[in-house]
Amino acid sequence: MQQMLMTIVLLGLLAGCAQPQVERPRANGSYLVIENSQAWAVMVSDGKRVEERGTVMDVIVLPSPHSVLAASYVIETANCGRVQWLTERAADAGGATTLISLRNKQQLGAAGCMLGNGLARVWTVLDYSG
Repeated sequence: MQQMLMTIVLLGLLAGCAQPQVERPRANGSYLVIENSQAWAVMVSDGKRVEERGTVMDVIVLPSPHSVLAASYVIETANCGRVQWLTERAADAGGATTLISLRNKQQLGAAGCMLGNGLARVWTVLDYSG
């Protein structure tokens, strides 16, 4: 009898602790990775990662702190053509924000180009070229 009472109390406690599963936040972000002559434009949306691999065509870094632009990166991809990232200095944002400047807008709408979906996003440029 005592075992049965303990089992009922334990089951009651466990039933009270059961909670619905909380939805987990999913990763989101956009970044351009530069490593020597290789480039990867990566977008993560709702935990799903897509990338566009390319070749670095041009990099210009402006060392002057008085310049609005910090750097320019031009990459060429098979699906999107040439795309330019302009990194601007933004003291009020606590870091650099990145804008995309387009050279060939028509190719960004092509079926294989995923960069067209990321035009409204803030991009982070990670330059590992040293």
